[in-house]
Amino acid sequence: MYVIEAEGVLSYFLGDWRIHRVISGFGEITGQAMFQLNNQNDKLLNYKEAVTLPSPSNNQKPNAFREYEYVMTDTGFDIFFSDGATKGELFLSFEFIHASILTSHHLCIKDHYDAKFEFLSGDEFQLSFTVNGPKKDYSIQTCFTRL
Repeated sequence: MYVIEAEGVLSYFLGDWRIHRVISGFGEITGQAMFQLNNQNDKLLNYKEAVTLPSPSNNQKPNAFREYEYVMTDTGFDIFFSDGATKGELFLSFEFIHASILTSHHLCIKDHYDAKFEFLSGDEFQLSFTVNGPKKDYSIQTCFTRL
Protein backbone atom coordinates (compact mmCIF):
# COMPACT_ATOMS: atom_id res chain seq x y z
CA MET A 1 0.00 0.00 0.00
CA TYR A 2 1.30 3.46 -0.92
CA VAL A 3 1.48 5.75 2.12
CA ILE A 4 1.14 9.53 1.99
CA GLU A 5 1.14 11.92 4.94
CA ALA A 6 -1.54 14.62 5.22
CA GLU A 7 1.01 17.44 5.03
CA GLY A 8 2.39 15.99 1.77
CA VAL A 9 -0.87 15.83 -0.17
CA LEU A 10 -0.69 19.18 -1.95
CA SER A 11 2.91 18.71 -3.09
CA TYR A 12 1.97 15.19 -4.28
CA PHE A 13 -0.65 16.64 -6.64
CA LEU A 14 1.62 19.28 -8.22
CA GLY A 15 2.19 18.88 -11.95
CA ASP A 16 0.51 17.46 -15.03
CA TRP A 17 -1.66 14.35 -15.13
CA ARG A 18 -3.35 12.15 -17.73
CA ILE A 19 -7.04 11.50 -16.97
CA HIS A 20 -9.07 8.40 -17.80
CA ARG A 21 -12.66 8.72 -16.54
CA VAL A 22 -15.54 6.24 -16.70
CA ILE A 23 -19.07 7.55 -16.07
CA SER A 24 -21.82 4.98 -15.58
CA GLY A 25 -24.46 5.19 -18.30
CA PHE A 26 -22.34 7.63 -20.30
CA GLY A 27 -18.99 6.15 -21.29
CA GLU A 28 -15.31 6.96 -21.14
CA ILE A 29 -13.57 10.32 -21.18
CA THR A 30 -9.88 11.10 -21.55
CA GLY A 31 -7.89 14.27 -21.09
CA GLN A 32 -5.32 16.06 -19.00
CA ALA A 33 -5.27 17.86 -15.67
CA MET A 34 -2.86 20.29 -14.07
CA PHE A 35 -2.32 21.19 -10.41
CA GLN A 36 -0.45 24.45 -9.79
CA LEU A 37 0.49 26.09 -6.51
CA ASN A 38 -1.47 29.31 -6.00
CA ASN A 39 0.95 32.24 -6.00
CA GLN A 40 -0.90 33.98 -3.13
CA ASN A 41 -1.56 31.02 -0.80
CA ASP A 42 0.81 28.08 -0.33
CA LYS A 43 -2.01 25.92 1.11
CA LEU A 44 -4.03 26.21 -2.10
CA LEU A 45 -3.69 24.45 -5.45
CA ASN A 46 -5.39 25.54 -8.65
CA TYR A 47 -6.75 22.55 -10.58
CA LYS A 48 -7.64 22.71 -14.28
CA GLU A 49 -8.79 19.89 -16.51
CA ALA A 50 -9.44 19.64 -20.23
CA VAL A 51 -11.19 16.48 -21.39
CA THR A 52 -12.63 15.16 -24.61
CA LEU A 53 -16.27 14.16 -24.42
CA PRO A 54 -17.51 11.53 -26.87
CA SER A 55 -19.00 13.07 -30.01
CA PRO A 56 -20.44 11.72 -33.27
CA SER A 57 -17.61 13.41 -35.19
CA ASN A 58 -14.92 11.61 -33.14
CA ASN A 59 -13.31 14.98 -32.43
CA GLN A 60 -10.10 14.35 -30.47
CA LYS A 61 -9.69 17.93 -29.19
CA PRO A 62 -10.62 18.81 -25.60
CA ASN A 63 -14.18 20.09 -25.50
CA ALA A 64 -14.98 20.21 -21.78
CA PHE A 65 -13.12 22.19 -19.14
CA ARG A 66 -13.37 22.47 -15.34
CA GLU A 67 -11.50 24.29 -12.58
CA TYR A 68 -11.33 23.74 -8.82
CA GLU A 69 -9.29 24.98 -5.87
CA TYR A 70 -7.79 22.44 -3.46
CA VAL A 71 -7.25 23.95 -0.01
CA MET A 72 -5.16 22.07 2.56
CA THR A 73 -6.70 21.44 6.00
CA ASP A 74 -5.19 19.85 9.11
CA THR A 75 -6.68 16.44 8.23
CA GLY A 76 -6.96 16.48 4.41
CA PHE A 77 -8.25 19.11 1.98
CA ASP A 78 -11.36 20.90 0.74
CA ILE A 79 -12.29 21.31 -2.92
CA PHE A 80 -14.01 24.52 -4.00
CA PHE A 81 -15.56 25.35 -7.37
CA SER A 82 -13.50 28.01 -9.12
CA ASP A 83 -15.56 28.49 -12.27
CA GLY A 84 -19.19 28.65 -13.36
CA ALA A 85 -22.27 29.63 -11.35
CA THR A 86 -21.01 27.90 -8.17
CA LYS A 87 -17.60 29.66 -8.10
CA GLY A 88 -16.28 29.91 -4.53
CA GLU A 89 -18.68 27.33 -3.10
CA LEU A 90 -17.46 24.22 -1.30
CA PHE A 91 -17.75 21.09 -3.46
CA LEU A 92 -16.27 18.36 -1.24
CA SER A 93 -14.22 18.05 1.93
CA PHE A 94 -11.80 15.11 2.30
CA GLU A 95 -10.27 13.68 5.46
CA PHE A 96 -7.75 10.88 5.79
CA ILE A 97 -9.11 7.56 7.03
CA HIS A 98 -5.96 5.62 6.11
CA ALA A 99 -2.51 6.65 5.04
CA SER A 100 -3.50 6.32 1.37
CA ILE A 101 -7.27 6.97 1.29
CA LEU A 102 -9.39 10.09 1.80
CA THR A 103 -13.18 10.02 1.87
CA SER A 104 -15.99 12.53 1.66
CA HIS A 105 -19.76 12.60 1.99
CA HIS A 106 -21.78 15.59 0.82
CA LEU A 107 -25.52 16.21 0.68
CA CYS A 108 -26.57 18.51 -2.17
CA ILE A 109 -30.27 19.21 -1.67
CA LYS A 110 -31.47 15.55 -1.58
CA ASP A 111 -28.61 13.99 -3.55
CA HIS A 112 -25.85 12.15 -1.68
CA TYR A 113 -22.29 12.42 -2.99
CA ASP A 114 -19.83 9.83 -1.67
CA ALA A 115 -16.28 10.27 -2.89
CA LYS A 116 -12.93 8.61 -2.31
CA PHE A 117 -9.35 9.55 -3.23
CA GLU A 118 -7.03 6.56 -3.25
CA PHE A 119 -3.29 7.12 -3.68
CA LEU A 120 -1.89 4.08 -5.52
CA SER A 121 1.73 5.16 -6.05
CA GLY A 122 3.83 8.29 -6.42
CA ASP A 123 2.52 8.62 -9.97
CA GLU A 124 -1.06 7.35 -9.84
CA PHE A 125 -4.24 8.02 -7.87
CA GLN A 126 -7.95 7.41 -8.31
CA LEU A 127 -10.97 9.57 -7.55
CA SER A 128 -14.32 7.76 -7.32
CA PHE A 129 -17.79 9.28 -6.91
CA THR A 130 -21.15 7.70 -6.29
CA VAL A 131 -24.13 10.02 -6.52
CA ASN A 132 -27.58 8.86 -5.38
CA GLY A 133 -30.80 10.72 -4.84
CA PRO A 134 -34.22 11.44 -6.27
CA LYS A 135 -32.74 13.10 -9.37
CA LYS A 136 -29.32 11.45 -9.67
CA ASP A 137 -27.97 7.91 -9.77
CA TYR A 138 -24.52 7.47 -11.28
CA SER A 139 -20.89 6.76 -10.53
CA ILE A 140 -17.68 8.32 -11.82
CA GLN A 141 -14.24 6.73 -11.60
CA THR A 142 -11.22 8.77 -12.64
CA CYS A 143 -7.67 7.46 -12.82
CA PHE A 144 -4.89 10.07 -12.78
CA THR A 145 -1.45 9.11 -14.09
CA ARG A 146 1.45 11.56 -13.80
CA LEU A 147 2.88 12.79 -17.11
